[in-house]
Amino acid sequence: MRNHLVFSAAAAAAVLAGATAGSALAAEPLGKAADNAIYAQTLVNEQMAKHPELVVLGMHAPKPGASAKDSHMIATNLDRIGKMDDEDDLAVAQERKTILAPNLKEPTKFEVAVPLKDASGKVIGSLSTVFKYAAGDDEVKMHVAALAIRDEMARKIPSVAALFKPAH
Repeated sequence: MRNHLVFSAAAAAAVLAGATAGSALAAEPLGKAADNAIYAQTLVNEQMAKHPELVVLGMHAPKPGASAKDSHMIATNLDRIGKMDDEDDLAVAQERKTILAPNLKEPTKFEVAVPLKDASGKVIGSLSTVFKYAAGDDEVKMHVAALAIRDEMARKIPSVAALFKPAH
């Protein structure tokens, strides 16, 4: 499959602002990262500790047996656990798109969203990385860094089901 590169500043701003599509879940309170005791959260926490250049790291995937359209935020350093995926999150996972976009509301942030993979290379969701950013920073380096983070995490993901298992 070919990767598609999409530059969508407005879409990234909406994602980072926490915009929801008006689903029933949107009315319910979102979970806190500190209370998220699943393996996916352990992986996110490890990467946040290793990469001080990251501002946000969010892992999106559907629960095993759920429709791909029922994908949601399963782990992040923000208190948004359970937030249903928006169109961009779904496009990254389902259409293998990559999104590189500055945050229009917060110009010190730059988002790179890439397909999330398991150890076999199968796409199982999407990974949103938000880097510290200053005008003129090398956006290609941020893309390469996001891919390296994704690939390091993928080596530790035997399956999407493993992400939902209790953390040790």
